[in-house]
Amino acid sequence: MWLWLWAGLAAADSPRVGVNFMRYHWGRPGDNALSVADINGRVAGLGVDAMRQMMRADLVWRDVEAADDQWDFSRADAVLMSAPVEPVVTLFSLQYASPTPPWARGASEFQSEMGPEAIDYVTTVVKRYAEHVRYWEVGNEMDHWRAADPGAKRRAPGRLPPHRPDGGFTPEQQGKFVADVAAIIRRHDSDAVILMPGMAGLSPYVLQTWLPGFSKGAGASAFDVVGYHFYGPWSAQVERRAALKRALDKAGLGDKPVWLTETGSTSAADLRQRTNYPNSPESQAADVFRRIVSAWGQGDRAVFWHSFVDSPNRPQNRWRGYGLFRSDGTAKPAHAAMRMLAGHLKGFTSISPIKGLSAGQHGYRFELANGTHRWVFWGTGTVDAPTDPYAKGMASVVPGEDGKHAWRAVPDRLTLSAVPWLLRD
Repeated sequence: MWLWLWAGLAAADSPRVGVNFMRYHWGRPGDNALSVADINGRVAGLGVDAMRQMMRADLVWRDVEAADDQWDFSRADAVLMSAPVEPVVTLFSLQYASPTPPWARGASEFQSEMGPEAIDYVTTVVKRYAEHVRYWEVGNEMDHWRAADPGAKRRAPGRLPPHRPDGGFTPEQQGKFVADVAAIIRRHDSDAVILMPGMAGLSPYVLQTWLPGFSKGAGASAFDVVGYHFYGPWSAQVERRAALKRALDKAGLGDKPVWLTETGSTSAADLRQRTNYPNSPESQAADVFRRIVSAWGQGDRAVFWHSFVDSPNRPQNRWRGYGLFRSDGTAKPAHAAMRMLAGHLKGFTSISPIKGLSAGQHGYRFELANGTHRWVFWGTGTVDAPTDPYAKGMASVVPGEDGKHAWRAVPDRLTLSAVPWLLRD
């Protein structure tokens, strides 16, 4: 039986569950804009303990120094100086991070190593925010640089990098870049926790080519946390996570904490690119538990739901419907599921899979710091209710039409479905 214990200072201090993509200072035409206070109140009300990708309040280079020595910290200050939960900031860029200044133009100006402008950028932001930020992520989804590799037979999806260096930007070069940035961060923030750039999925390229090359260039001490992303069906997550563990062990990184820094699913039935359960508001609410609990069960220290609020509901938008809130600010069933998960499970000290389940049945037992217990079950068929200790109440993780969860007594046997049950003693 697997048993994940969360003991020790590092584990106790680590975030457990967070959300991504808060649209602070959002002003695109046709999109709803929420105030900083409104977003902060909604984030705090979720019960999560961390947030990542604060958009225009984050510390990506172009947002704080769009031109050389032209600094603007007003947006970041408004959020990071009094964040409602632990912020995880992103340095350089959300994709295609490099030491190249945002004002550089063309492939000829691309920089693969830290120059004076990049050193100044990192030094300035870390010294300014060291007292307010503990978690620093250097870049994000840097494996997309495969798109600039002149020898790549298959290009990464999505837009091309802004500079697209003629010789590419190899995983080993990316690793050295992250190590150089980490050295500056640690020089000015003694308790910094550094995240490697989150891996965009767990494809064979990422696990067999990018990760070994990146870790070779970075070295084992450059970062403290391994990050990865997963948006496929929740049922495929366990298999791919096992492949990640093998790759980390092979790279000598098996002792690093692992965070699932991006996962989620859509409520839009007509968006079938990543999941098709079929998708619905109910399947999304169920996924809040199925994805996060499964990741914790595989040993992930923290899990971040992507995203906080829906992006615009436009047919060409491949990320519509992923939010806990609709784009008009109203809450979806997934919002209530997240509040339930954070309120009941965030403080667990151990998690273990339920023994004796049949194929297609999923169950986990949680022990909380106050000595109480919770259980989560889903799947097919029926299972015996917990008796050591006895479970006394149960509720579906999908709320009713009123947005609330109806608790009831626990029968001797539970009838399972694709929607998880949460049980408490």
